[in-house]
Order: sequence, then C-alpha cells, then structure tokens
Amino acid sequence: MPVANLAGIGLHYLQFPCRLEHAPPPCGDLVLIHGLAANLGFWHLSIVRALSQLCRLTAFDLRGHGRSDIPAQGYSPLSLVHDLARLLDYLKLERVHLLAHSYGGVVALLFAALFPERVTSLIVADTRLRAAQPHHRLRDWPHWPHWRPRFEQAGIVLDDDAPESGYQLLVEMARSHLHNPAADDHLPQVFGLAGAKSRRGGTAHRWLHLQESTSIRHEYLAHDGLTPARLATLRQPVLGVYGELSAAVPSGLALRRLCPNYRLRLVPNAGHFFPLSKPRRLLRPALRFLAAQANLAPTATDIPELHHDDAEPDSMLASF
Repeated sequence: MPVANLAGIGLHYLQFPCRLEHAPPPCGDLVLIHGLAANLGFWHLSIVRALSQLCRLTAFDLRGHGRSDIPAQGYSPLSLVHDLARLLDYLKLERVHLLAHSYGGVVALLFAALFPERVTSLIVADTRLRAAQPHHRLRDWPHWPHWRPRFEQAGIVLDDDAPESGYQLLVEMARSHLHNPAADDHLPQVFGLAGAKSRRGGTAHRWLHLQESTSIRHEYLAHDGLTPARLATLRQPVLGVYGELSAAVPSGLALRRLCPNYRLRLVPNAGHFFPLSKPRRLLRPALRFLAAQANLAPTATDIPELHHDDAEPDSMLASF
C-alpha cells in the first residue's frame, strides 16, 4: 500500500486512473476526503468507477485513520489542510477538484480558502459548519425522537442536550459495535460498512484508540476556522449535497447564503451517510457538476451499473 511520508507523518493513499483510454482525464484530478471515524474505503468501488469516467482519482486516509499514522496531536482542520497540501506536493498535483464527506468537507472548504489557486471546484456532502451550527446537540435534530429508542434499546443512553452529543454518539456506536454485537441489529451499521473489511471492528477499534491516545476530541471541539468572512472569499464553484433527513441540513442552507458560487442539492429520504447507502444520489449531481466545469456534454455523465445501491431503501443506514 503506498504511503507518503510527509513532515514525519505517513499518509496512506490510493490513486485510480481515468477509465478513458488514450486521453487525458477530461476533468483533471479529483481528491476524495472521508470524514471522522472512516477511511478511504468509505468511497465505495462503485463511486470510484463512476467518477473515474471523468477524473483521475486520489483517495487518502486522514491522519489517525485507516492505514495512516496516528500521531498524538495535529487533528485540527488547519493541520489536516496542511497534510493535504503536502500530499498534493508529493504527488505533483498542482490543481484539483475536491469531493469530501462530513468533517472532510471542513478540510476541503478550509483548504480552498487558504489555497484557492490549487482548487478548481468543491463538492461537499453533508458537512456541518460551526459558523451555521455551533453545537451538535442530538435534541436539535428533528429525527432524533425516531432514533433515540433504538439506541436506548441497544444500551446507548446519552445526554442529548450536550453541545457535542452527536460526536459522543459516534464514540458510543463504536464501543457497541466492538463489545455488544447483539445490538447491531438495532443500530445503523456505520462501522460495519465504512471501509472496515479487514476484520470485525477494525474501523471502530481505531476510532476508540484515537479517543484514548490522541488530542482529536479536544481539537475537534475547537473552532474550525471557517468563519462567514472566510467562506465569503471562496470563488470556486461549490456543490453541496445533503440528505434531507440529516442533522447537517442547516449548514447546507447556510452555505447558500455564505458562498457566492454555491448550489445546493437535497437528497430525498436520506440521512448523513447517504454516500454509503445510496451512492447514486451523490453520483448524479456530482458527475453533472464536474462535467459542467469542463464544459462537457451531458452524455459524459452517464452512471454505470451500481451494485448495492438502494438495495434496501428502508434500511436503517439509508436514513441515518
């Protein structure tokens, strides 16, 4: 597995060539950035196959995630931005498109604000912004009353008024996945699907190890650096794709007000993890958006057959 050694930190990455033969990628390079508690395996093979029609792809594990190193500190968005800049230098990628999910979108937006000359366009999927949502209280999520009994049935009881109870929920889901397998029947299988193929609990185990051995929680709770003034400086085209059932929708709506060149797409009957459960719902707008940046005809945005997509439209993960 390729690892880039950057300022003493090893970042694991994979690159996928454009599927067009005998031609440069029509849209150039696209970098995929996963969110917290995931890894580059979050980007399902179906997503890679579809996007590689237009781009050469680079996916990487954020520090502390996947196969990348686990330093004791350096988990702020600014630190992750500099990791990304060093990785692009290492791979000799001067200018790229960015596609990011959740906390990865914070990294992508901040990178675009600090290095505007290196970003052609951005796609952010269900990213929460502190400028729009300073806290992540579960009680502020309209669909929490539906989910709360399921988590309590699995033995997960939280103070849903705590400012970052959403973050704590992710921690408790990892503990449950590792130590209470019987509860999996009641919970969305975030850790069973987000790139954890090597052994049961691989992603969940690493997420808990991060909590215990690094400063990630402290740095996550600090300000993300994306002030309204900084977001207003973005001139690149930005596409926001948000699940309409997600707690992050207010951030998607706020970006429409804050970013001058932004468009929003709400995905019906979908939650925060819709790129995992319903990849078509991300790919359709993403491919059209990328094609538009290269002035390509709509025929260039065909979506190949996707396996596992919407196979269980009423599954727990589909709406979580």
